[in-house]
Amino acid sequence: MPSPPSTPRQTVQETLSSQYLRNRRLAPDFLEKYALGQELGSGGFGFVLSAYERYTGIERAVKFIFRDKVPASAWIRDRQMGPIPMEIYVLKHVRHPNMIQYIDSYQDDSFFYLPDAIFGRRSSCDLFECIEQHQNFDEPLAKNIFRQIASCVAQLDKLGICHRDIKDENIVIDRNYQVKLIDFGSAVILPRHYGDNRPCLFTKFYGTVSFASPEILQCQPYLAEPAEVWSLGVLLYTILFGEVPFHGPHMTLTGRFAQPKINVSEKCMHLVKSMLEISPAKRPSIHQILTHPWLADF
Repeated sequence: MPSPPSTPRQTVQETLSSQYLRNRRLAPDFLEKYALGQELGSGGFGFVLSAYERYTGIERAVKFIFRDKVPASAWIRDRQMGPIPMEIYVLKHVRHPNMIQYIDSYQDDSFFYLPDAIFGRRSSCDLFECIEQHQNFDEPLAKNIFRQIASCVAQLDKLGICHRDIKDENIVIDRNYQVKLIDFGSAVILPRHYGDNRPCLFTKFYGTVSFASPEILQCQPYLAEPAEVWSLGVLLYTILFGEVPFHGPHMTLTGRFAQPKINVSEKCMHLVKSMLEISPAKRPSIHQILTHPWLADF
């Protein structure tokens, strides 16, 4: 009697973190404090693992950054730690209630590892997921969310720092609609941070195409600050209307965004249009945005 056909074995794809951490001894002081869990995500920079503090049980997510993937321009010297990635330096030296909080960091010959201090993972999600769940936010709630983000970006700007990858996926939101800006892997410290107020032009693109300004898409030398304002304009439009304003680079280059299907106030639409000006020189600064009549109205 022939035997039944065998059931094909399913192969479980190995995660990036398991490939790199297998048989690797991490920093002893890190292992003493944290227990690692499953992989939450991965990318070109490295990967993120869930974790908890052994003595408190507090949930964390730990970002592992490949040392050899950090660009030469993204290193900076810290007085205590020596050369470290810009992301760690910014988080270590900047505090704002709407920004991911620095707890500590560790390193070995292959990685930097950065535990986060954002909301509990079970009670929060990124803003992209939240928009998908709600489709869009009503105007007062959108204003509350956007004001928090703009306040954080303004604090960074005062210190001469640009995030350079403002988008809904880099913002975490909790059930009370409190938000935090995360992922400073593309951040830059401008010369004015050190007292040099001369304009600083960039030529390389950092960030996400759907949030990129026209001057960046045209490969022109650009100022980081007005490019950041453009990304905030795309973000505000997305929060209000549940979709990005430009359905491709060709639309971005014309500056003609999709006609909103939802009505908002004139003040609100004026702010959106001002941030999505084709000319960088015509866009408001982040501090002008915070004093705009729409945001000034509580």
